[in-house]
Amino acid sequence: MKKNLLIILLVGLGITALLYSLPKGNVAGKTQNTPSGGANRDAGGEKTEKVAEKEEHAAPLTPAQLKEISALKSAFAAAKTDASQVKALENLMRAFMNASHYDSAAVFAANYADQHPSLTNVLRAGQLYFEAQTYALNAQKGGKMGEKARIYFSKALAIDPNNLLVKSNMAMTYVDTPTPMKGITLLREVIEQEPTFVPALFNLGILSIKSNQFGKGQERFTQILKLEPNNHKAALNLGFCLAQLDKKEEAQKVLKRVLEQSKDAEELKAAKELLAEMQEH
Repeated sequence: MKKNLLIILLVGLGITALLYSLPKGNVAGKTQNTPSGGANRDAGGEKTEKVAEKEEHAAPLTPAQLKEISALKSAFAAAKTDASQVKALENLMRAFMNASHYDSAAVFAANYADQHPSLTNVLRAGQLYFEAQTYALNAQKGGKMGEKARIYFSKALAIDPNNLLVKSNMAMTYVDTPTPMKGITLLREVIEQEPTFVPALFNLGILSIKSNQFGKGQERFTQILKLEPNNHKAALNLGFCLAQLDKKEEAQKVLKRVLEQSKDAEELKAAKELLAEMQEH
C-alpha cells in the first residue's frame, strides 16, 4: 500500500485544526481537536532558523516557497508587539505546513514555547512535532519527532492533566518505541474516563490495524461511525479492516458511501485506491 494512502488512513481527526484555536480547559466529551493558538514573543529566532534548516524533507522548498518563508521569518523577527508576534508566528508555521515541512514549523513553535511555556504554546509545539512524526520519511526521524512531541505534551499535561486529546495523541508517540504499552495504557485511561471519546477510539483502531487485529479494528471504527456517521476517515479504516477480513462486499459498500458523501479530495482518493486494490486481489 502506498505511503500517502497509509498516512490518510492513520491520521484521524484533522490534526492541523488544533493549531490555531485557544484551549478551553478539559476537552473531555469533545470529538474535535481544540487546543493551541496564540503566542507572545520569540527571543531565539536566529538559532531556530539554523536548526530548522537542518531538517530533512520529502521535497525541498521551491524558489517561491523559499522567498515567502524568508519574508515571513523577517516579519517574525521584526515584530514588536504581542499581537504582531502572534500573527507572524502563525503565518510562518502555516507556510511551513503548506510545504509539508512540519518539523520546521515545530522547531519555531518549540523555541517559542521554551521562552513562553504557557499551555497554548507548549501544546502547539507538541502537536506540530506529532504531525512531523506522522509524516516522517523514516522510522528514525519519526522516533525523534515523537520523542520531542512527548516532551511538550508532558508539559501540557502538567498544566492541564485532564486534557484527553493530548493524552490520546501522546499515546500514539509510543507506538514505534520499545515501550508501546505506555501508549496503550494512556488510551485505556482515556476510555475509562470517557468511553465515547472519538480520538482515543480512533487511535485504538489504528493500533489494531498496525498489529493486524482487523476484527478489533472493525469494532472500533464501527463504534465511531455510530457516534459520528460522517467520520469518513473512520469509514475508510473500517473499509480497510473489512477488506482484510475478506468481507469485500461490506467493504465496498462502506467505501462507496465515502465516495458519495465526502468532499475531501484526499479521502476520495483513498477510497478509490482501496477499491482499486480490492479489485486487483
